[in-house]
Amino acid sequence: MNAVLEAFGAVLPVAVAVALSPFPIIAVVLVLLSPAGRSAGLAFLAGRVVGVAAIVLLVAAISDLIERSDESSPAVAVLRILVGAALVVLAVWKWRGRPRTDDDATLPAWMGRVEGSTPAGAVRLAFLLSVANPKELLLGVGAGITIGSAGLPVAATLTVAAGYTVIACASVAAPVVAFVVAGERIRGRLDDARAILVRHNAAIMSVVLLVIGAALIGGGLGAL
Repeated sequence: MNAVLEAFGAVLPVAVAVALSPFPIIAVVLVLLSPAGRSAGLAFLAGRVVGVAAIVLLVAAISDLIERSDESSPAVAVLRILVGAALVVLAVWKWRGRPRTDDDATLPAWMGRVEGSTPAGAVRLAFLLSVANPKELLLGVGAGITIGSAGLPVAATLTVAAGYTVIACASVAAPVVAFVVAGERIRGRLDDARAILVRHNAAIMSVVLLVIGAALIGGGLGAL
């Protein structure tokens, strides 16, 4: 049990960082505001859970195999350092590109088409945002390395990965559940949340990525 809690504690900050990732939150808000809002929102949540879980479980399995090999410690440690360095670089890049004024804060062009999403399109979008977004991919890889290198039994690994996935997806689950329960009454609040995220997402995520990246680099150096 102590090993499980230790592994979960190690990936908890990464799960929170994934939960704070703005694009999935903005996307799910736009999906909920679409004509098929309720069903599309639930489909988006399903795609998000599958995408986040798939990355962390796949990387955890690979890390576990590496950890059991003769060259385990150096290989996993170097991988942690590389992922951490990539996150630090991404943090600096996002900070430099942050919007300076409200007029500079714009959504990517593809997000303008999200509000017309069908449930099937929402599933695909959520999955792609989880596995094809470089920032989220790096965070998921970092979490998978941490879980896989903990040397846990299969059941314990699945438990930690499940806990990580629940927390990482909580920021998407919350507006979906709220919309299912309250419906149109929260439409205005969803719009306000979207505007805030668009304005401040780069600054928030650059700090989060920098902290997680530094932690991974420190853990990797300590394991060498």
